[in-house]
Amino acid sequence: MNTRLEKSAEFCTMKFFAFNKVFLRLFCVVLLVGGFSVSAQQLQDSIPLRLTEAWEYAAQYSKEIKLKQLEEKIGAEDVLDAKNQRLPELSTHASYGKLSNIPVFTNGIREKADFIPLEDHSTYGAGVEAYFNIYNGGKTNIHIDQAKTKQRLINYLAEESRDQIKYEVASAYLSLQRGLLFEKLIAKNIYSNQELLDQITKLYENGVVLKSDLLRAKLQLSKQQTQLLEVTNNAKLAHQHLNILMGFSEETPVKPIDTVKVELIQEDQDYAYYLNEAKSAPLSKAAETQVTLSELEEQELKADKLPKLGLFGEYTYSYPQIRLYPYETAPYLLGIAGIRASYDISALYHDKHKELAAALEVERQEVEKQQVDDDLRKGVKAAYQDYHEDLQNIEVAQMSIEQAEENYRIVRQTYFNQLSLLTDLLDADNQLLQARFELVNSKIAARLHYYQLLKITGNL
Repeated sequence: MNTRLEKSAEFCTMKFFAFNKVFLRLFCVVLLVGGFSVSAQQLQDSIPLRLTEAWEYAAQYSKEIKLKQLEEKIGAEDVLDAKNQRLPELSTHASYGKLSNIPVFTNGIREKADFIPLEDHSTYGAGVEAYFNIYNGGKTNIHIDQAKTKQRLINYLAEESRDQIKYEVASAYLSLQRGLLFEKLIAKNIYSNQELLDQITKLYENGVVLKSDLLRAKLQLSKQQTQLLEVTNNAKLAHQHLNILMGFSEETPVKPIDTVKVELIQEDQDYAYYLNEAKSAPLSKAAETQVTLSELEEQELKADKLPKLGLFGEYTYSYPQIRLYPYETAPYLLGIAGIRASYDISALYHDKHKELAAALEVERQEVEKQQVDDDLRKGVKAAYQDYHEDLQNIEVAQMSIEQAEENYRIVRQTYFNQLSLLTDLLDADNQLLQARFELVNSKIAARLHYYQLLKITGNL
């Protein structure tokens, strides 16, 4: 009775494993043929996308770029507003009210007052005033220069932001490419290891290998399935990030079609070329503009100590006439025009410490400009070396793949000839897969470091 139960259980187990093998093979075939871990309909509806097209979408739909564009428009309006300060100031006024009787303290304020009766208690007036600045220490020109300088600063920061967005798009695009390539490699490896497991299972059933070999082969397959799940999830995150940067919905399927060959992006330029390009990078120009702004603020404080000169005019219609003697209970017109000069004496001591602080601010901005240039040089050096290191890693990875393939072939042959252990074969398989991963990683890293180098120098 127990023997029958054992045979029945063994038969069910074999059926279960056989079903799993068939299902796993079908799953691997779908991955290898499609290249993505999505359905065939999704693949058919995917949008073929080049990196340059992704940049165009991001430039059109990125919220960060839209914010910078609005800031640029605001800066242009500020320049026009500063220029309008050269126009004369013109204002109008009007009033209407009631006058009380006028108390006159003939015998002093402690005694009862006598009131001067008024026939008409109404008072009203309207007028126009104008002032045209002739000279105010050059503050008007300083304000215009400040507005123009701020606009240039906004433009440089907007340019840097656009380069940053393009770099983020490139990073997400390449991350998605890497994930999809990893999926293909792992799926192909799973399919190969499933065939290996089938062969080991037959050897085990014939008593040629131990059960430990069978368990190790199954464990290897399980690890790669887990690795495939992790790679797929990372590709989904990169896909989401790329879609958000381009203004797409998260579910929109896109298919990167750019090649990962680095031969297409190699430039015959040395380190000195990129270092020279970094001097005109947006961040360097922005730091230089900050220095100019601080110098203009210092000039504005110095202008407070200079006299102000301008033309003024006033034309008033009012009732009653109480401005000139003798007074009249009748409406009148009065026009005044002339030149006005003023000098703020308090500025001599009020602005003393402000000027010292402004001078220190200029010095601080100059030091910050030097620090920005130092950071740019370090960034150029790091990106330049990383890029060329990636090119060397690609050559090494290609040789490693050739060696790993040959090693795997030899170990596989010796294993089935009972001349090596399964652990040696599994190690050889892992080394081959890792070598292929490193080749993809090196190609992706080379492109990303190249784009980073262009971003730092303001040429992306």
